[in-house]
Amino acid sequence: MKTEYHTPKTVAEIASVFLSLTPVRDRMYKPRLQYWIDRFGNKPLAELEPDDVDAVLAELETTPSKTGRSRSGPTINRYRMAMQSMIRFAKQKRLLPRGWNSPFEDIPQHPENPGKVRFLTAEEEQKLMDAARLQSWVLLPLLIRLAVVTGLRRGALLGLRWGDVVLDGDAPHVKVERTKNGDAHVSPITPDLVAEFQRMRRVRTMDSDLIFVGRHTDRPHDIRHSFAEACQLAGLDGVTFHTLRHTSCSRLAQAGVDILAIAEHAGHRTLAMTRRYSHLCIKGRANTINNVFAGA
Repeated sequence: MKTEYHTPKTVAEIASVFLSLTPVRDRMYKPRLQYWIDRFGNKPLAELEPDDVDAVLAELETTPSKTGRSRSGPTINRYRMAMQSMIRFAKQKRLLPRGWNSPFEDIPQHPENPGKVRFLTAEEEQKLMDAARLQSWVLLPLLIRLAVVTGLRRGALLGLRWGDVVLDGDAPHVKVERTKNGDAHVSPITPDLVAEFQRMRRVRTMDSDLIFVGRHTDRPHDIRHSFAEACQLAGLDGVTFHTLRHTSCSRLAQAGVDILAIAEHAGHRTLAMTRRYSHLCIKGRANTINNVFAGA
């Protein structure tokens, strides 16, 4: 009887090959990799998305370990590195499509303090905006400000077309396709963004045209170099584009916005992804308590 072989594709299949061919000295490595396999084992590795990674990192941040203790920042980073090592192996063995980008690419390493995420202060945001205005790609300031206000992911923002932007009426917003089945996610935008969109739109622009383009108008501009240059010029360490998403959610939490509302704003799949901002809600919740009960 002839045995049939196939190229491993799922997370579990690739992990099995990786572990069989790679010597691992750290006794905790396999349990950490297993953590990812338990959640995405049947999913093709090539279909793993930043949202999937973010959900697991949020779970690690907010869920106690088997000992009942919170995981430290370095420990969470080691869970992350376990999966990244497997991905590097898969790339070397050509088990992933050419040009495939790792879902970890735009998600920074976890800080040292558990549950604490990197976000921009108002002063840091202003420095980044000032630096962005000095870059050759003129749409960078608009993209950064839109990311901070909407909390949308880089891919969603770069996929926006002019027809997705509604500037008229009482509730200006941008609309993106959130899921593969066509569910839409609407993000309100501020008056300064409305004015900037109006300023940047050319007379001959069609609704079907992409917004954030460079010389090649048929595809989104590669923002990595210009964004990195702006961060360096602004003197910002540990900042990636994903930091802007954290900034959006953190600002809402600091203002006392309800966790469920933040989850809706960000399009989080689980509340574990939103609970990482709960420690920032204290001041806003205190104000709410005082307003409701102070005169009772």
